[in-house]
Order: sequence, then structure tokens, then C-alpha cells
Amino acid sequence: MQRLCRWFSILTIVIFFSGAGAAWGILLVQAGLQDKLKDPTYWSGLCNLLSESDKNDDALKACEQAILLRPKNPIYWADHSGVLLKLKKYPEAIASAEKSLSIDPKTSLALTYKCIAFQALNRQEEALDACTQALKVDGNWGRESPKLAWLHRGIILTQQGEYEQAITSYDRTLLIEPKDSLAWAYRCQTLVKMEQFPQAIASCNQALNGNGKWGDQTPALAWANLAQAHRQLGKLPQAIADYDQLFTINPSDATAWTNQGQILTQLSRFTEALTSYNQAVALNPKSSIAQLGRCVALNRTGNYKDAQGACDTAIKGDGNWSTIGPAQAWNEQGIALAGQGQYEAALASLNRAVGIKPDYVEAWSNRSIALWYLMKYDEALASSKQAISLNPKYAPAWFNLGMSANSLEQYTSALEDDNRALELDPNNAQGWISLSNVLWHLQKYPEAVTATDRAILLDPKSFAAWYNRAVVLTNLDRYPEALFAYNTAIKINPQNADALTGQGVVLCKLERYPEAVAALQAALKINANQPVAQVTLKMVIKQISQQPPPAVPSAKKLPPLPQLQPGN
Repeated sequence: MQRLCRWFSILTIVIFFSGAGAAWGILLVQAGLQDKLKDPTYWSGLCNLLSESDKNDDALKACEQAILLRPKNPIYWADHSGVLLKLKKYPEAIASAEKSLSIDPKTSLALTYKCIAFQALNRQEEALDACTQALKVDGNWGRESPKLAWLHRGIILTQQGEYEQAITSYDRTLLIEPKDSLAWAYRCQTLVKMEQFPQAIASCNQALNGNGKWGDQTPALAWANLAQAHRQLGKLPQAIADYDQLFTINPSDATAWTNQGQILTQLSRFTEALTSYNQAVALNPKSSIAQLGRCVALNRTGNYKDAQGACDTAIKGDGNWSTIGPAQAWNEQGIALAGQGQYEAALASLNRAVGIKPDYVEAWSNRSIALWYLMKYDEALASSKQAISLNPKYAPAWFNLGMSANSLEQYTSALEDDNRALELDPNNAQGWISLSNVLWHLQKYPEAVTATDRAILLDPKSFAAWYNRAVVLTNLDRYPEALFAYNTAIKINPQNADALTGQGVVLCKLERYPEAVAALQAALKINANQPVAQVTLKMVIKQISQQPPPAVPSAKKLPPLPQLQPGN
């Protein structure tokens, strides 16, 4: 009964501290507790109760009242230090801990709070010494236990890169409290740094299924590290789901949004990646890495103008980059500019990329594309060779090398280059299109048809694949099949004058002259200077009123389209 009355009195004072301005003396008179003012245990208990409720300003007043009544009590000073820690008043917390230790040097709680305060001030060596001393003396822990010192010792050791020792400290924490969520979460974080990803996943799951005591952290700590471990193990969909769980707890974590965007980019889910990056930059507009992610996603979805703006913002941002660094932003900006047809500007950006990072294979390869569009084929060839010298297994560089060799009419070399590229990347539709182009020039028409078949199988909506197939089939006099291929190409791109011209030529071969006239006129409406369309149309119109049928220009005069696009 006496204990019940005691805690009723404390609860009455708690209500007072939460009230809106009643005076201490009046409330205490009303509660009949004037005599209790002289009992420091009430104030000490109230200090701890208020601190547990995160009413730290009021807790501090209660701690100070306890100290006023019993200034030689080391735990009262230690509790005072703990409240100051929660208020982030770290120098004051150290001073109170020192006062406690001047009374009793074996007050482990004071040493631990001193450790935590030094840690917060980034004075790691002093922090580690204090936590180690707290555990060594194993003295008065007040309302806490040695697990607090073991936990923070592990955190400090992790920050210092002493991962094995950190794991030992976390394990000692867990011997005292096997279900400590925070200890399991930090253990998981350390195992991620040690690249022990399966073990990290197990620890993070233990954290999420633990006692739910997270201190100044939240379960987001475990979800973030769980996502990293799953990502490193190649379990990308699971990592995305982990970040989604994190966002239910902390939707304001810009780093997590950026990381999720990177994973979605790895999966070529560019529209979803863009959503994640947009969330990141909404939280941190100057984040270079998030803006770069936006630029990459926008480039891959063909939004080149917006991509250019995102890359420019990345370059002017906070300078925090991923592994490649700012060179990647210049490379992506080059892709964005090339996508808009600004090839000189694209080349300048790509030159910046290789200037910053001379071993940047992708930038050298993309540089060759910009040079190819500028019809600087010899330089494009050299740039592709530079990329290959840096990484002989980088397939896009071989494709681009073949493209330049093709433009230089070095068809045998181009054939070797394309075959090498397809050995490295057999599922690249653009590569099969490029190969069909080379084979057409070498008049290997059956093989060229096979190449277009492979391209169409990989990308049924590829205009270039259907167009090249139509051209090659025309050369093989397989006119109905060629007409079907032209018709399909025109459905994909109705504004291509070359495809309409080819359609007109095949219709002539099939003696469907009125339809041929319509197709050729449509071609000339788009490009009045299309030479094959001009010649063919004149001959067909003449034939409509004369016999015998006109000699239609050979399909061999129809050039296949140039293939590789910016960014390949």
C-alpha cells in the first residue's frame, strides 16, 4: 500500500509537469506532498519516468531537484547526463557524467553516457575508451545494464572499421537481451559492411521480430540494410519490396528512394525508377546522384530534353556521386544531346566524360556514336577501338566498331566486328539489325534475312528490322513477303519516306500500279528529294498510259537505314 501511494504521488506530479502553467507550490499543497519535496527519490523516479515518456525538459527539472536534495549521489548525476543526451546537449552530458564519476569512479552508467556523448561529438577514441572502461569496472548501472555499453561499443567499432570486434560486442549485448531489436539491426548493418549478406539478412529479420525497442532509431534501419543485402545477392525484387516497407516508416529517406531507383534501373524498369528518383529529388533537389538517376531513366525512356536538364542539375549539385563519379553525368548528358540531334554538343559532353575518367569504356563507345553521326567515321572507329582496348568484352563497342567500318565500306571488317559483338550479346536486336545491313552490302541475302528474323524475334516492334527485311526480300524477288515487311515497317513509322518508297517499288513489281503511285506520292510528300521515289513515280505514271510495263529501279538502290542509336 505504501508503494502504491508513493507511485500515485509521482503520477500526480507527472500530471503537473504536463499541465498548462499551474504553480509547483499550489499543486503540491493540493496533493498534500509538501513534505515529499525533501525526498530525492521522488524526484529521481519522476526524472526517469518523464525521460521514458520523452518529456525531457520536465525530466531535466526533476533530475536537478533530486541532485539539489542529494548532490553526492552519483546515479542522480548519471541520470541527469542521460536526459541531457536525449536533449542532444552533449558537452553538458559529459560534464554531468564527469561529476558522477568524481563521486564514484566506478559508476558504469556515467561512463556509458560519457561514451555516447563523445560518440555523438565524433570523438570516437574517447568514446570507445569510456565504453570499455564502463564494462571493465562493471560498477553501478542504475536502471540500465551492461548491454547499453556493449551496444555502443559495437557501433563505435563499426564506424572505425573494426567489424569483427563490433560483432563480438553486439553478440555480448544479445547474451544479455537475446531479442534486442536495436542490437540485431546494428549487427545486420555491420555484416553488410563485411559483405556477409546471408548472415546480415538473418540478423535483420531477428531485429524485425525482436522486442521492438529501437531507441532513437526505427525499424527503417533494419529494412534499409535488409534491402542492401538482398541487392548484393541479386535478389532485386525483394530489395525493392524492402524499401517499400522502409517507406511506410520513413517516407522522407532520400537515400533510400535513390537506392530503390538504382535497383529499378538495373531491372530496366525505367518508368518506376523515375518515380523513385523524383521522390528523392523532391526531398533533396541538389542530390547529384539522384538527379543523375533521373537523367539515366529519362534517357532510357527517350525523354532526352528532360534528361539533359536532370544531368545539368546533377553536375551542379552537391557532388555526391556513385562509383563512376561526375563522368557518368557527362556521359548521360552526351546521350541526351545526341538523342536531340545535337551531335557537336554531345561530343563535347562525351569528351568531358573521358577527360575526367580516361578508362570510362561506355563513354568512349558513346563518343564513337556521336562521331559517326557527324560522319567522322575514322575518328568514330578509333574511339570504338579505345573502348575495346579497355574492355574487350564490352559488346556495344564492337557493335559501334562494325557500324563505323560499314560506313567506311570496310564490310569484311564490319562483319567480323558484328559477329564478335553478337557472341558477347546474342540477344541484342540492334546488333542483328546491324549484321543484316553488313550482309546486305556483301550480297549475302539469305544470311541477311536470317539476321532480320533474329532481330524481329527479339524486338517485334523494331522499324529498322522490318525495313531491312523488306529490302533484302526484294533483292531475293520475294515480293509478297517484302510487301508484308514494308507494310509492317510503315505501321511502326508511317512518316519514313524510304519505307514508303520501297513499298511503292514492290507494288510496281507486283504490277499494282495505282497503289504504287499512292505510296510513292506519300513518300515524296514527306521527302520531295527521295531519288528512287522520283524516278519510279515518273515511270509508273508513264506506264499507266503506255505498254509494255516499265523497268522499275532495282531494290538494290534502296539503302538500309543506319542502325545504332544513341546510348547503345
